Amino acid sequence: MPQEPSTITKSKYSVPIRSALKIIAFFMILAFLLVGAGILLNPGQWFLEGRIKDRNARDAEITTIPRDCIDIYNIGNSLAMVGISPMDLWKDEGFTSFNLCKGAAKTSEAYYLLKHGLDYQHPDLILIESNMLFRTDDPLSDLGTGLTEFFEYYFPFCRYHNLWQAVGSAPSLREYYMGYLISEHILPYTGDTGYLKPTDERKKIERLSTYYMDRILRLCEKNDIDVIFYSLCSPKCYDTTRLNSIRDYAQSRGLTYIDLNQNWEEIGIDWSHDTRDEGDHLNEYGVAKVTSYIGNFLRENYSLTDHRGEPEYSDWDTLYTAYEKTLEKMEGVSYYMLEGDEIYD
Repeated sequence: MPQEPSTITKSKYSVPIRSALKIIAFFMILAFLLVGAGILLNPGQWFLEGRIKDRNARDAEITTIPRDCIDIYNIGNSLAMVGISPMDLWKDEGFTSFNLCKGAAKTSEAYYLLKHGLDYQHPDLILIESNMLFRTDDPLSDLGTGLTEFFEYYFPFCRYHNLWQAVGSAPSLREYYMGYLISEHILPYTGDTGYLKPTDERKKIERLSTYYMDRILRLCEKNDIDVIFYSLCSPKCYDTTRLNSIRDYAQSRGLTYIDLNQNWEEIGIDWSHDTRDEGDHLNEYGVAKVTSYIGNFLRENYSLTDHRGEPEYSDWDTLYTAYEKTLEKMEGVSYYMLEGDEIYD
């Protein structure tokens, strides 16, 4: 006897919908596991144990600082990272600051590092060193950097996934002071001190660099944070074509801009003594002079709080005492020399 046709029919969409739901569930579980792994990883503890000394050191260090005690973030690449001393700024002005930087940072990296930093602190002011506007590779690589930073911000485990390699190794010798590493090594700049030649030419700033820098500015505006754009004095990193473009950018965004390359003589920079690597980065002697100059500018133009003498900031006095001792033992050398590492992390 022939069977009657079934009155039950399956939707042609049922299988694809189930597959899509399985895929969504998989990625939700994966995201949950990655977030959980990032929380359990505790990079701050690894930093305190001297296990993180690479470009991610300051990402980790900021998680160890008491919340909402930082007045100023200094962001940028290695020029900013080793260009201002938070400890000298504390001694001279009583301002609390942190160098939230990465060596060779692109603006996309600085943007996500700042987002990370704002999860822990709410500064009144952000100093942005301009050189990272010119830190680009090919467009595809730069896009990849932005995507990588996006995932590492939301899933920190991805940033620190290789920490297991530090297990069993000797802890780093490096002593970070609010993101700053001391270097008293002297390698003079012997080139032309008149390196800013008159010209109207402009060095092109790539669109992706501008895109992320604008996102940094919007993030500061959203959080009601003042911004100072500045260029550290560096004959190796700057010429007039770059500084013309930077000035154009700052003016077009209505930013306060300080070009220290124009003022290095006023600051007192001695290129035979105040640089660690032939005019690329400053050493401790040059940094102290720049920090004093910046501190004077901030005191005269901004209403930042002098926290010296406040009981809740007594730890900064203790930290400065340790800083002075480190200055004594680092005379003539840098951690890069001591550890055989030439990268400015």
